[in-house]
Amino acid sequence: MKKIIFILVLFLSCYLIYKLTINNKLSYLSIGDGLSKDNTYTYYLKEYLESKNKLSSYNTTYTNNDYRITDLLRIIEYNEEEIVNNKPLSIHKLLKESDIITLSIGMNELYYKLTINTDNIYSYIDEMMEDMSKLFHEINKYNHKQVFVLGYYNITNNNQDIFNYANIKLKNLCLKEGYTYIPLNSILNDKIYFQNDNKIYPNKLGYQQIYKKIVEKIKNYWYNTNCI
Repeated sequence: MKKIIFILVLFLSCYLIYKLTINNKLSYLSIGDGLSKDNTYTYYLKEYLESKNKLSSYNTTYTNNDYRITDLLRIIEYNEEEIVNNKPLSIHKLLKESDIITLSIGMNELYYKLTINTDNIYSYIDEMMEDMSKLFHEINKYNHKQVFVLGYYNITNNNQDIFNYANIKLKNLCLKEGYTYIPLNSILNDKIYFQNDNKIYPNKLGYQQIYKKIVEKIKNYWYNTNCI
């Protein structure tokens, strides 16, 4: 009888230690356009969480260079699945399980419109933000934890008023939903962050700047929980 009790106590102790360890770690999901892919700022954020022994999982399955707001909205609305390691993985499952979500979306639409013309550009941005509001609403159905939304940066030599307008609208949406807005236009404020062959996305230095700002926000968010 004593042996059985000892085994039960040992089992419960191990289980509690396991649960406490797991619950103290964070699941990180990145979704959106090419800025959110694995080889961007997400890599540095993943490395940071690993260095603190705080990362339980990391996923960039639902990122794509060509994603628009409506693409990501459709994926979540219809709970589309991707095959990962020969198994189906749904976006709803990832959203529910994630403690940290980073989102970058809308850049493709904005730059596409600018390459054509700037006619009715502000109405165009208003429509973008209507779709963004729907996207936020869908995310909120499955996740109410920490969501970081990356703003828009200007790589053109003009049109700053247009980017300011888009960022103000996006920031206001984030405030409404309780999301954390990341002002990329002020973070990526030097040409050295874009000295590469890619015309749209930042270089290594640029991604490091984004990562540092997100870590700063994470620390503020998790300060009272002693998680980071």
